[in-house]
Amino acid sequence: MLMPIEYGVILAAIGGFALFVWTLTRMIAQSLHWPAWTGIAMLFGLIGAVVVASLNVSLRRELRSRREHREQAEMEQRYPNCRVKHLASGKWFLTDRSTGREYRPDVEQP
Repeated sequence: MLMPIEYGVILAAIGGFALFVWTLTRMIAQSLHWPAWTGIAMLFGLIGAVVVASLNVSLRRELRSRREHREQAEMEQRYPNCRVKHLASGKWFLTDRSTGREYRPDVEQP
C-alpha cells in the first residue's frame, strides 16, 4: 500500500515528465512552424495512448481471469465428487472428496 508521500512523488514525476514532453513538443512545433496548439495536441495524444494501453492490459487480465474461472467451474461440474485444482503445468489435479486421494478418471478405481 502506497503512502501519501509516495503518491506525491509519483504525481511530481508524472508532472515533470508532462512538462518535459510539453516543452519538447512546443520546441518541435516552433521549429517546424506548426500552429501553437500542436504541442498540446501531441501531449494529449500521448496521454490517450497510455490510457488506451492501460485499459487494454486490464481488459485482457479480466478476460483471462473469467476464462480460468469458467474452466474451473466446468471441471467442478464434470467431476462433482472431486476437489479441482489447476496446476501451473496446465493440467488438472483432482482429489476425491470422500477419501482425500488423487482421483484419476482414466484409471479404474478399485
